[in-house]
Amino acid sequence: MKKAILSFSTVLLFSGFANAQDVADASAPPDSKGIKEQKLRFGAYVAPTMSWMKPANSKSNDGVYNVSNNGSKIGFTWGLLVDYWFADNYALATGLQVNSTGGQIRATRIGDPPVGTAVYNADFKYALQYLELPLNLKLKTSPMGKGVYFFGQAGVTAGMNIGKKATYTVTSTDNSVSSEEKVKIAGTLSIAPLTIQLNIGAGAQYPFSDRLTAYAGLFFNNGFAPDATNPAKYNFPYSATMGSFSDGNVRLNNLALRLGLYF
Repeated sequence: MKKAILSFSTVLLFSGFANAQDVADASAPPDSKGIKEQKLRFGAYVAPTMSWMKPANSKSNDGVYNVSNNGSKIGFTWGLLVDYWFADNYALATGLQVNSTGGQIRATRIGDPPVGTAVYNADFKYALQYLELPLNLKLKTSPMGKGVYFFGQAGVTAGMNIGKKATYTVTSTDNSVSSEEKVKIAGTLSIAPLTIQLNIGAGAQYPFSDRLTAYAGLFFNNGFAPDATNPAKYNFPYSATMGSFSDGNVRLNNLALRLGLYF
């Protein structure tokens, strides 16, 4: 009987201790709970951009055309932000974004034209759109006056093409001209279906409250793989009479000013 009473008392003692622990956890300082929640932060941003296409070489791969950048394009990027702070000043920064980009490329035939009709000069103005997934390492300073802190980040961005149009003027060796405005580009490999960019950026964040934080930064994105364009695969009306041409290894770059909020 005494053993039964002792066992019952032990169970009650441990039950009371567990309840006390629950109460203690519930009454923990609210700021310690808040710090834990801040490890994962979500936000949104918009960014005006300036994009341009830069040939990796001055000539096309076949050596037939001189290739050059012929102008930039003003675009727009918007997306979602996700930061995971695995340490006080270090985070993995990712999200999902839509990037409206493009640029202008000119290709001009080198030397004497061949016998028959061929492309002599081609001016292309591209309007492209990509769905992108960035992955960056983000570092920040300790909070300064009024809680403002500065950050820098670097990483890679993978993109999938979801839109491709071009305005072009193509002149042949017999002086005939073919041109169209904002025509949809056809052909599987005409525009790279997938791209990879290196990106680097820096900026500042200012807290309005415990939850709402303003975000601003300047970012440079440098496309390095694969070639952004491949005119030989285009399905444009000019190709039937003028043949195809190559513009070499074209890289797609942009500079973006991001403005956003973390919630």
